[in-house]
Amino acid sequence: MPVLSTMGLKKIWITPSTGSETMPANGAAWTDLGDVYKDTCTLKDSDGTETKHESETSSKKIVMYEPGETSVELTLMDPDLELLVKYFGGEIQGTGKKRTWKRPRVLPYSEWAVWQQPEEGFLVGCPNARIIPKFEITYSAKGICLVPMTIKYQAETHFNEENKAPTTA
Repeated sequence: MPVLSTMGLKKIWITPSTGSETMPANGAAWTDLGDVYKDTCTLKDSDGTETKHESETSSKKIVMYEPGETSVELTLMDPDLELLVKYFGGEIQGTGKKRTWKRPRVLPYSEWAVWQQPEEGFLVGCPNARIIPKFEITYSAKGICLVPMTIKYQAETHFNEENKAPTTA
């Protein structure tokens, strides 16, 4: 049996969610999330909640556990206006080098399907997730525009041993 290690990040793919518990079909609808800043992508579960119910009159105990949320935290680097519109909403105005964009105060409600494709190992993803972006721009000689974001999984986590881009049917 081969040893399968999941390591590195090759690309993150997204497509509009179908709202179901199954991943959308492979094909041209899957697009690149954007350039992920080196060493910023992590998939993790938050701590769950344990509730313990104990009887006053016997030794009976009922322990219930609710798992925490699964999320992917990462930072996009140097996004273009099209990516800003995709994640923050709004519209691009103008043409050529005179284009402008205004960041709306309210994020659009969008649900996405997502696959994280590692250099080696399992594709990991979710058929229904929210992408929550925010800005972090450092105005210095070494600073660039970064967009930290959290991808909140809203359905079960999917794993696929075939490490193949979902863009090919």
